[in-house]
Amino acid sequence: MIDILTKPANQVGAREIQSLVKLQLPESEQIEFKESLPSERNTSDPWIAGKDQIGMPAKDKIVKEGVAFANAHGGALLLGIQESDTNPPVATRISPVPRCGDLAERLKLVFRDRVEPQLPRLEIFSVPIEDSSGVVVIRVGRSRLAPHRVTKTLVCPIRRSDRCEAMTMREIQEMTLNASRGLERMEKRLSERSQRFRSELDCLSSPDDAWGIRLTAVPLGDEIQIDRVFHRGRLAEGLDEPWHSVLSRLGSSARPLAGLGSGGTTIAQRWRPKLRGARADSRADGFSARPFQNSYRELHCDGLIELGYVCVRGYPILPGLPVQMFANLAKWADRVRSQTLAPSAEYALEFEVLSTGGPLQVASHNPLSSLAFVEGSTRFPRIPLGDSSEIPEILALVNRDLWNSLGEDVDHEQAFEVQD
Repeated sequence: MIDILTKPANQVGAREIQSLVKLQLPESEQIEFKESLPSERNTSDPWIAGKDQIGMPAKDKIVKEGVAFANAHGGALLLGIQESDTNPPVATRISPVPRCGDLAERLKLVFRDRVEPQLPRLEIFSVPIEDSSGVVVIRVGRSRLAPHRVTKTLVCPIRRSDRCEAMTMREIQEMTLNASRGLERMEKRLSERSQRFRSELDCLSSPDDAWGIRLTAVPLGDEIQIDRVFHRGRLAEGLDEPWHSVLSRLGSSARPLAGLGSGGTTIAQRWRPKLRGARADSRADGFSARPFQNSYRELHCDGLIELGYVCVRGYPILPGLPVQMFANLAKWADRVRSQTLAPSAEYALEFEVLSTGGPLQVASHNPLSSLAFVEGSTRFPRIPLGDSSEIPEILALVNRDLWNSLGEDVDHEQAFEVQD
């Protein structure tokens, strides 16, 4: 996989840009090179000439190319790379554009004003090469909101091989219908997982007085299809993700979150095959025929991932447990889409708390207040997972949603860090 498509923006530097030239990387369905800002024939774009504005031809061409990636399979447009006259063109040398950092910020505004609906996965960043001059990377993910159109021309462009072309009306209609079907498929899968989760409590020693947490990740499109997830007694190579601990940072202090792997709770490790998927359980049964707690992990051939933890009442819910599980769900989803060559695939993440036998007590930040989830199911708003760099922000949102749902304000902003 090409680094420029998959590496976090803060890890893309001059070395990654130089490797494109060294390898003579060709333009493709997901890569486009431009030596400079496009302009009218025999003229230079105002920005290149030292002015503080981008010309209309450059705006039109760059936005069209970016939208075409979103309507296809995602990709990256690099400004500041000279290309050959061959077919397809290949990267031949770096041709730094001036004030690349300022240009990247200006292009963000251009995309904001000229695309509808807004692109959900758009990154524009600069890679300095010579002082303030360098390469601008415009990275666009495949969009679940496609088709997108350029507001000025009302055209819906799409990337075909190494070309940008206008979509036909039939293609627009089919893409709109497929997007609707994708959302319906996601809704159906998540509803099925919620209904099935109730059976996880039925396996406990006291199912009528228990609670559980379910976290499920479902791909929003059909980019992820795995032929076989279980092989030779374990998950197929590359699909497993090691369990991560999570640090909670508040000011200058940091502490690990208590969750699975601590306090006597273990992480599901023993994998077994199931229909079009695989599952691992870690049961704690004491002296009973049925367990009093269980954690499990599942991976399905359509890319669905689920983490669950169920427990009889009397073992309290640890407030850090959902955040830690969310971190591992997101990291695992990112691993699966990378291994299946669909790094731009977007996931929907869902979090549910289920309680039987009365309200579920939760330890509060304030020892004088009593917090509890109501009996039954509490399903939280779904969260999209785009780029892996968003994971710390997602964890902060999950933490805030958790406490707000219990009627408690988070008057301090915790930051979370996933440990590798």
